Amino acid sequence: MKQADWTLHWSLVPDWFPLIDFECTALLICACADGDSRQVLMTKIADTELLKQVTKLETIECHKELESTMDRAKELAAEASVSLPALVTALHQKAGRGRRGAGWWQPPGSLAMTLIVEVPSKENLPGGVLPLWSLACGLAVAESLHQLNPDLKPHVRWPNDIEINGRKIGGLLLEATTQKLLIGVGINTDGSKENAPKELHNRLITIPDVLGNTISHDDLLAILIPHLLNNVLDTINPEKRVSILNRYQSHCSLIHTSIKLFDVLYEYEKDGPTPQSLKRATTLSGICRGIDEAGRLRVETPQRICAVLAGSLTDPSAIWTR
Repeated sequence: MKQADWTLHWSLVPDWFPLIDFECTALLICACADGDSRQVLMTKIADTELLKQVTKLETIECHKELESTMDRAKELAAEASVSLPALVTALHQKAGRGRRGAGWWQPPGSLAMTLIVEVPSKENLPGGVLPLWSLACGLAVAESLHQLNPDLKPHVRWPNDIEINGRKIGGLLLEATTQKLLIGVGINTDGSKENAPKELHNRLITIPDVLGNTISHDDLLAILIPHLLNNVLDTINPEKRVSILNRYQSHCSLIHTSIKLFDVLYEYEKDGPTPQSLKRATTLSGICRGIDEAGRLRVETPQRICAVLAGSLTDPSAIWTR
């Protein structure tokens, strides 16, 4: 069977419609929008095995609207009968969120998704893996966008933003439950920064702003999902982790620039990770020197190089909360 692209109005699709599987045909549903007329792009796959080879997904669930794909993914992750990895997408999120309770704005029709991945239990994971997953997944998004269209040249902004031309085009939010990792991804694949709230105009960008047109969600997912899954596994492997770290460094938008962090948890680089070595600061300023092997941001101050475990590059007074 040949691959075919279909367009279907959501009014014809029941809310429970996730993945149709009959005989040798499967449908991968990817959310998009055209102005006020919400539609779904559907790519017909020759058989379910091809779909699994392309994305390695066992469960796909799409919605017209959700509070957030992360919240729905948590519900699925709690159901023992759900086969993993699983993907949740939505045309619109009413309560999408970023780190530290920040609001999340996306143009209608942009890609909003959460991927549920089964991982080893915490006690069976190598030390220091959990913080690296966020960096590895951000790298996967940046590399996937460039692979899809070489005119897209994204950078990663520690710890979880994706930028083009110094403006945010996407972001990630990772949450871990027992033996499951939930990877929330939002990419501005549609619309324009001009449609954003006024206070975000100078901080955001969309793919149409860069390319002059949108991109196919199914084409992007076919690249992104395997890349995310591979990077999660590679982060667990000490040898492959080195490649993740090196590639992240080459995509880091902050390296060798002056930065200021807020609400910072850090330690001096040579002190070693002990509870006694951890320090807190309202702000920390210096030159970014990349990341270390644990995924901590290296900040050179006049005194010493600091290894930052947690912090924000956004002034708390400038955080957008809807």
